[in-house]
Amino acid sequence: MSSRENPPSPPWTYRMEVSPTGQSHPAAPVAPGLNDPIALLHVLINLQSQTLELQRQLLDNQRQQLELVRESAQIGRDQRARQMADLERWQTGHEGIIDSCRDALSRLEQVHASLMGDLAAYVDEHHENLLDGDFVLSDFVDRFGPRLAHLNTMLAVLRPLAAAARKPEG
Repeated sequence: MSSRENPPSPPWTYRMEVSPTGQSHPAAPVAPGLNDPIALLHVLINLQSQTLELQRQLLDNQRQQLELVRESAQIGRDQRARQMADLERWQTGHEGIIDSCRDALSRLEQVHASLMGDLAAYVDEHHENLLDGDFVLSDFVDRFGPRLAHLNTMLAVLRPLAAAARKPEG
């Protein structure tokens, strides 16, 4: 090429080399001394020491978690034992009511099943309106929500009494 085809650059022009992100220039080493086997060995030993320390910390955390789980399980067992003792104490003081509670549970379970059937029929009949209308949804919740919630609470109270009343029979 002649000098006419490629004129010299003006003094204010500069040049820059760009490499893709994440790649380093091959002439620049990542860390000094990585070509030295002894230095590499020291780096590996340091990494192993750090890994070992992290594993020790993980083991300590796992031991602490195990202890917490054991304490939680013991608290659950203690609470269940207290509940059973309270239930037995209540049964002893109210023996005449136990059979009535078992009968009431049987009848209330029938009421519960009927209410659930009504709820399912209502949803089936008004499905589209429940999706689209706030009024229908509010009516549904008002109609079934409180009754179902209170009935479930009553059943939850009666079930342990009825179950405990069956134990002596079995």
